[in-house]
Amino acid sequence: MYNATHYNIPGGRGRLLSVRNYKTFTMLKHVLLAFTLLFALTLGAQASFPTPELTTVDRETVALSDYVGQGKPTVIAIWATWCQPCHMELDHMKAFLKKWEDDYGATVLAVSVDKPHMINRIKPLVKRKGWKYDILIDPQGQLQQTLGFRSIPQMYVLDGDGKIVRTFSGYANGREKEVDKVIRRLAK
Repeated sequence: MYNATHYNIPGGRGRLLSVRNYKTFTMLKHVLLAFTLLFALTLGAQASFPTPELTTVDRETVALSDYVGQGKPTVIAIWATWCQPCHMELDHMKAFLKKWEDDYGATVLAVSVDKPHMINRIKPLVKRKGWKYDILIDPQGQLQQTLGFRSIPQMYVLDGDGKIVRTFSGYANGREKEVDKVIRRLAK
């Protein structure tokens, strides 16, 4: 059947598509392509790391923005005093701290998510472990709320603009070597 509004166009696999269906198909194909491109661009976009006010071990308020996005790579390890995998991660990172700071100019932060009643345990633990990190505390869980992580340890590697380049969940032996590669690439 041929008329002004309804032509038969080959549709593949022996089927014929009407012009109306062909136009709908073409439009849907373009919409799908647009959504696919938008999704791909979103995946490629780097999110900025949140910069709430946190607390030092001496209970002074500091802005995380004073540490993040200052033109150099930043490593943020999120931990707690009760978290043994967190201790392992920070213990193993300790050997790389000087290299990351001196050779790559990186800032390394260890942000505790201990609740307010646990804060008094942080300073003695840090001293006993010999951790030389800048220790900050997020007792209200602002980072967890914003970033949406459900477990610790969490580690974030940021570029000099404070954009998240790499995220690590949990601790795996040798993780610090992966972090080293990322920081080295960012420092170039």
